[in-house]
Amino acid sequence: MELPPKEIMFEYVPTTQEVETLLQQTPGAKINIANTKHACDISQIKHLTHYGYCINGINIEIDMCDESELEPLWSFLELDFLRISFISKDVLEDDFKGFLTWLENADKLEALSLETQPLHHENGLHLLSIYFASSKQFPVSLFIKHKETAMAIPELPSLQVFHNASVEMSIGIF
Repeated sequence: MELPPKEIMFEYVPTTQEVETLLQQTPGAKINIANTKHACDISQIKHLTHYGYCINGINIEIDMCDESELEPLWSFLELDFLRISFISKDVLEDDFKGFLTWLENADKLEALSLETQPLHHENGLHLLSIYFASSKQFPVSLFIKHKETAMAIPELPSLQVFHNASVEMSIGIF
């Protein structure tokens, strides 16, 4: 029986040197920064894009969903856990679709925690739920920390939704 990889939890965004040292000491380790106290801007994790294969969780805030914000995310397709806050009401439709495309391609993602929902689009939560769950062949969990809008979340076989929930995201929990 194969053991899961060792998961190292950080309460802050580690430096490149810390990641390199950790990977030398613990080959195959998974680095989890999904449980930091505060979400970080994408630019604060850009230095970790070369290590996307070993990072299994991040806690980010997204402002405009534009290409400059989304480009670093493509290095993090191996995520198991994503904690995300949407902070702008002025996101363009095409930019949000770019984020949804990334979300659909993050095909290992097991848990998504929405700290704040997409504010710019009345169907944002609905679309996000579909793109998150529709391509998965395993059960996924959506944690909604805020009061949801009147828009119902679609019922999908693989989607479990938890309202007003906050959870530690780690391999041991899922």
